[in-house]
Amino acid sequence: MLEHIDGFYQKFSRHLLLLMLISLPVLAYEAAQIPMNNDVETWLPAQSELKLRYDRFRQDFGSEEMLVLGFKKEANNPQLVTALAERLETLEGVRQAWDSKRFRAVMRELQVPEEAIQDRLIGMTESIDGNYRAILVLLSEQGTADRGRVVQEIRNQLEYCQVDSNQYAFAGGPVIVSELNRLGGPENNRKFFLLTLFLGFLMLLAMLRDWRTSAAMILLTVWAIQATTAGVKLLSGEMNFILGALPVMVMVFTLAIAIHFLHYFDTFRNRSYAVARGLSAAWKPCLFATLTTTIGLASLCMSDIMPVRQFGYAASLGCVISMVTALVMMPAVVTALGFSGFGETSLLKAQRSIFTQVIRFRYAAVVIPLTLVAVTGIAVPQLRSRLEPLDFLPSSNKVLTDFQEIQENLTTLDSIEIIVDFDGNQGAFLDRMDEVRAVERLVSAHPWVRRTSSPASFFPTIDQMPESTREIGSLLKTANSRADESDYLACGQRFWRISARIEPEAREHQTKLVSEIQESLKDYQVEITGISPLVKQAQDQIFDGFWSSFGTAFLIITVVMMIALRSITIGLFAMIPNLTPLLIVFGLLAWFEVPIDIGMMMSGSIALGIAVDGTFHFLMRYESELREEGDSAIASAQALDHTGPAIAEAAIIAAVGMMALSLSQFAPTARFGMLMTGLLMAALIGDLVLLPAMLALRSRKHSSSEEEDRTVRFPLRGPHHIPSVRDYSSSARY
Repeated sequence: MLEHIDGFYQKFSRHLLLLMLISLPVLAYEAAQIPMNNDVETWLPAQSELKLRYDRFRQDFGSEEMLVLGFKKEANNPQLVTALAERLETLEGVRQAWDSKRFRAVMRELQVPEEAIQDRLIGMTESIDGNYRAILVLLSEQGTADRGRVVQEIRNQLEYCQVDSNQYAFAGGPVIVSELNRLGGPENNRKFFLLTLFLGFLMLLAMLRDWRTSAAMILLTVWAIQATTAGVKLLSGEMNFILGALPVMVMVFTLAIAIHFLHYFDTFRNRSYAVARGLSAAWKPCLFATLTTTIGLASLCMSDIMPVRQFGYAASLGCVISMVTALVMMPAVVTALGFSGFGETSLLKAQRSIFTQVIRFRYAAVVIPLTLVAVTGIAVPQLRSRLEPLDFLPSSNKVLTDFQEIQENLTTLDSIEIIVDFDGNQGAFLDRMDEVRAVERLVSAHPWVRRTSSPASFFPTIDQMPESTREIGSLLKTANSRADESDYLACGQRFWRISARIEPEAREHQTKLVSEIQESLKDYQVEITGISPLVKQAQDQIFDGFWSSFGTAFLIITVVMMIALRSITIGLFAMIPNLTPLLIVFGLLAWFEVPIDIGMMMSGSIALGIAVDGTFHFLMRYESELREEGDSAIASAQALDHTGPAIAEAAIIAAVGMMALSLSQFAPTARFGMLMTGLLMAALIGDLVLLPAMLALRSRKHSSSEEEDRTVRFPLRGPHHIPSVRDYSSSARY
């Protein structure tokens, strides 16, 4: 068998590498065609009652998407603003564009007094001090489906009308989504990813001291990334800022397996069929590590949130591609290019010195990490999530500053929608309007509601109504003629809509806000909906769903670990270090009250995969040494010497590369880079300190009398063994 495997690579290794090089441009082209989609709707839970209610609302009233253009300085000119509003309304995807002139015309037609008109425009299209004048742009369903194009066309119109960017503020959900697509898109992040690969190459060069092998490993990583991205295009057809973490995950897994193979190969480098022997030793731990990691990632597919499901599918695919690429192509690289081995470097000597101290002071090596895990982990239940798209923008970003400017001078852009249902109520139009006004007053009384608007906003109040019956009839006739054009009436005036703009501080308390408003309106037949409550529900559901799926995956991986190692005890031992990076890093975030976004939550799945990978390589060697030596401490020391350098090198290379991502202007990418660096380092504590020390404390198979008199002499037989043989007293150390 070994002869056939070695013969295959001797004959076809160059063909495999050539095939990879030929296919790389094709995969890169396919990967480059995948579009970005960070639309808010994709994050909404698909089957919840809130989502179904929101879908009914959109079906009745159309899209609630609104853009706000606020003009200041020289651009605050009524004629210019009106002319621009008329131009914007001609754009495909724009349903209506309202400025002060249009609002005034409608309210005058409905006989609202002038002083009342001016008061109602404050906070809608005009600021209190008169320094701001705004256009409210309502999107059609077609415009909502293609927000980026509409936003760009509006910017083009502003440029055509010679309105400089410092003369206006442009805000709204579509603007934020377009900016997220730009910042989180491949074009903007490519330079940081290239820097990550370059740093990875430098680290490989320092460790391998072979530029050809180092370059080939980076090339394999790039191929695996492009193959995974092309696969995502076939599966889901789009990317989002969460899937932006996918290339880094594939890079980490591919490099880890490739480095492990090189260490296995180095063990047999001077024996016949070295490539086949290295592959034979590597495939089993790599396969089990990939299997368990894939289980953990695939558990995310149970989520009701589409991007989370997409990440589950894509990450599972990337995990498998990483394993196949590294195990199939690294033997070809070694066969075609050769590899002189690691040798006895100062880095390896330093690593082995540390490993020796871990076993020697194993009690401290268990107590100190477990204390750290306990202190940090106790705060994990206090973690809080935050799904706020504005947090993803740099503090100096114009979209963010525009949003804040409009919110301060004109109106808030977050809203909840209250639908008054007059089903079965045969009351007259004016009676219904009086009831809507009563509901509106109750809603406006809430301290987190800044202002409201409804059909009543366009009509005179009761004390402003004309006295003549004829004039009232004329007013009602005008109202009925405009009913079909109204965004506030639907289904033959059965549904009346009240839109409540809420204060920024209410974003974190959407559930409480909705509950309190529902309580105040319990005497009315109303329904509360809107995008803001849905985002809050999605935030809570993502957070809860992630931990539940993670818990399920953890239990399944534990069972697989026990089966693979054929030991319940060792399987349980093995899962402790797999939790270590999560409890340490996420516990520190909880202690410092740092909210975690969805990208940071997804990094937990990657951390679990990294920890499991190192654990399997260590434990497979440990089991082999334990059968031979019969002493757990010796077996742990031998396994640590053999597998520790590969585990450490893979983590360090990936961590250094991750640090490059922290330079990104896109906050999720920067946070992901910093968090992954911390998780990778914490994973080393679990795999190379806590687990070996715990296993070294296990009881030995020898009797106590034998151990008292027995002196154990063993060489560290790993791929980089020290030539001299060290003496260890079993009674003192093992």
